[in-house]
Amino acid sequence: MRWSCSIAVVLVMCFVGCASAPKRVTVHPQEDSIAVLHNPGMGWVLYENYPLDPHGSSTLVTLPNEMFPEVDAVAVMFAWSDVERADGAFDWSKVDHAYDYWKARGKEIQLRMSTESLLYWNKANPPGGLGVPQWVLDRMPASAKQTRTSPDHIDYNVVDARDPAYRAYLTRFLNEVNRHFDRKRPVTLIDLRGFGLWGEWHQGFRYPSLAAKYQALVGVIDLWCKAFPSHKLALSASYDPDAPEALHDGPTDRYDEAFTKHYDEFLHYSAFDYALSNPQITWRRDGAGGAVHTKERKLLNDAHAMGRGPFVAEFVGGYGDFKKGGQPAVESALNDALTLHPNYINVLGWCCGDALAFIKEQPEPFHRALRTMGYRLVPTSIEYSNEASRASRLEVKMSWVNRGVGCVTNAQNVQFLLMNRDKRVASIDAREVFPSNDWIDGKEHVWKATVEFAGVKAGDYTLCFTLLDQPTQRHVRLPIDPDLGDGVYEIGPLHLNP
Repeated sequence: MRWSCSIAVVLVMCFVGCASAPKRVTVHPQEDSIAVLHNPGMGWVLYENYPLDPHGSSTLVTLPNEMFPEVDAVAVMFAWSDVERADGAFDWSKVDHAYDYWKARGKEIQLRMSTESLLYWNKANPPGGLGVPQWVLDRMPASAKQTRTSPDHIDYNVVDARDPAYRAYLTRFLNEVNRHFDRKRPVTLIDLRGFGLWGEWHQGFRYPSLAAKYQALVGVIDLWCKAFPSHKLALSASYDPDAPEALHDGPTDRYDEAFTKHYDEFLHYSAFDYALSNPQITWRRDGAGGAVHTKERKLLNDAHAMGRGPFVAEFVGGYGDFKKGGQPAVESALNDALTLHPNYINVLGWCCGDALAFIKEQPEPFHRALRTMGYRLVPTSIEYSNEASRASRLEVKMSWVNRGVGCVTNAQNVQFLLMNRDKRVASIDAREVFPSNDWIDGKEHVWKATVEFAGVKAGDYTLCFTLLDQPTQRHVRLPIDPDLGDGVYEIGPLHLNP
C-alpha cells in the first residue's frame, strides 16, 4: 500500500563556504549499527491491568515510581464487562485513569480490549474481565450461551455471535469505545479480542458446523471493523485447539514447510482467510518462545508480505519462567519473537516486577530487540547536484533500506532543509510520494524528489533532510551520521545561484 504525501520543503540558512563547480555528487551517510531508536509505531509494550485489577497485577499500582523510560507503548487491558456494568451505563473511570497515567509519561497507548473472558480475573472479588456482561448473558436464550472449562480448570462463558440481541449490544459497546477514544484521547492500536478464551480466537462457542462458525466469525470481524473505521485491529493468529490436529501440528520452534499441507484449511477454520482480505486487520501472536506452529508462521509471513502491520508479538511465558532455563532460554524466546515480523513486542514478563526485572537484568537483549523490531530505515546513498539555480528544481535521488523485521505503517514525509548561520527563510510544498511502507524485504529502494528554491537568496548552504511521521508529526530517527540533532541529517554542501 502506498501513501501519497505532501513533502514540506523547509529552507533554513547555515553558512558553509563556497561550493565547487556544479556536478552530481553521491554521498553515503555513515550508518550506526548499534544506535537504539525510539520511533512512532514500534517498540516494547508494557501491560497495564488497572481497569480490571487495581491491585497486584497493575503496573502503575505496584511500581508507582517507575517510569519505564525505554518502553514506547503501554497496552491497557480491560473487558466489555469492566466498562458497561449495566445496560447503557458506561464507566470509563478506571480505563481513563490508566490511560492518563501512562500518556502523561509519554507512552503510546494501545487497547488490549476484549469482549470475551480474560479468565483469571473472573474469580477476583469483585470479578473482573468477565467479557460479555452478566446482564447481557441474562437476556440471551440458553441455546446461545455455553460454559467451557479452561485447561487449568477455570470455567468461563462463551456466546453464539450470531444471536441478534448479542450483536446489537456488542455494536453499541464498540461504537461507544470508538467515540470515547477520539482525537483528544488517541490510541495507536486496538486488539480484536472478539472470540474465545482471552478473546484470542480459540476455544470459543462450539458451533454446530464449520459453516456456522465461519459465519459467526466473519460477522464478528465485520462488526469490529465497522465500529472502528479509522483504526487498525490486531487479531490473534493463534491456532484453535478445537480444530483437527492436522491444522496445528508440527514443531513450535521453527518454520517447517512440510507442515503447510493443510494451510488453507487452517485459514478457513478460523476465518483467517476472510481476515487476510481486509487491510484494516493486522495481527498479533500470543505464544512466542514455545507455542507458534508453522501454519501460524506462514500466516504472519503472508500478511507481512501484504503490508498488514503493525504486528504484535507476546511471549508464551513470563521472564521468571524463561529464566529458569538459563540465558539460552531467554535468548531463544526473544529470537523467536523477532521471527514474527513484530513492530511491537510485549516486555518479557508482561507487567509489574517481572517485566522490570527483565529490563534491568537483560539490557543487551532488551536493546538488541529495539534495534531489530519494527522498522529501521537507512538511506544508503544520496545523489544530488552541489550547485543549482533558484529558478530551477534540484533532483535528489536517495537509496533506502529497511533493516528492521517489521514495517512502516504510518504515512511519512521528508523535509529538505538548507542551512546557514541565519534563520528559517522559506517553506515550499512539493507533491511527492515516499513509499516507505512498501520497504519490507531488506533490499535497497530508490526514491526521487525534486526541491524548489524560489524566494531563497543566492549563496552557500548545507543541504539537509528530516523524516516526519505524519499522524504524530514526530521526527523519525535514523541510524546515520552526520546527525545535526532534532532528527535533522546532513547531506552536503550546495551553492545556490541567482
